[in-house]
Amino acid sequence: MARIRTIKPEFWTSEQVMECSPLARLLFIGVWNFCDDAGNHPMSAKTLKALVFPGDDITSAKVGELLAELSANGLIDLYEVLGKEYLHVNGWKHQKIDRPTIKHPAYRLTIDADSENARRALAEEPPEPRRALTPGREGECKGENPPNAHEPFDPREMVAMTLDWLPDPETLKTYAVHVGLSGALFTPAVIALFTCHYEPKGVINTQAEWVSMLVKWVQRDQVKSAGTNVSRFPGKPRSDEPFDDENTDWLHQEATQ
Repeated sequence: MARIRTIKPEFWTSEQVMECSPLARLLFIGVWNFCDDAGNHPMSAKTLKALVFPGDDITSAKVGELLAELSANGLIDLYEVLGKEYLHVNGWKHQKIDRPTIKHPAYRLTIDADSENARRALAEEPPEPRRALTPGREGECKGENPPNAHEPFDPREMVAMTLDWLPDPETLKTYAVHVGLSGALFTPAVIALFTCHYEPKGVINTQAEWVSMLVKWVQRDQVKSAGTNVSRFPGKPRSDEPFDDENTDWLHQEATQ
């Protein structure tokens, strides 16, 4: 579904934008409307021609050339998931979206030291302006970004699993206590196994859903461990077999189970 997007004034004076032809700039803005809320869209010149230029005498081949122009100037990156090609709009974090809807596989930038596009993609983000220092009380750190400050945790934020993902401590504690698990069970090794399992899948969930899945992961492991530690009673002779009071082999069956 098409979305309303914002255009910052500095867009028009960006060197990357000015290096593109006017028609490529228009396509770039049009792509924003049809990307999902992570800035991703299938890389299909035919589809984008129908969406952005429905009534114009512009061919799909021309749209393909414009997309190549945008890619060459670092405004979009191309990536592939399960054999299907997608585009990602660079600088998408400037779009402020309250409840994001994610439709397409997550984008991951593969950095090539010799790639001009990769260098541009990393360098294109302007530094965030520093705000004036705010007065604070004695003992408090002043300024917007005090040392060791953590970014606020948004449980509804849609994210793809990454190998460096870590659960929010408070959310993890709440969910773990709810199902009767000790926080000591969630060791770095356990979390690493969890992220290693889900990262290749390319699944996108909310932060809270990932924490919930981690808790259920550990809970299942505990149930399995408890099951393997349950001692079994030694087998007894079947009631339909004649009882041999001199045969005591059944007493030793536990050792071989």
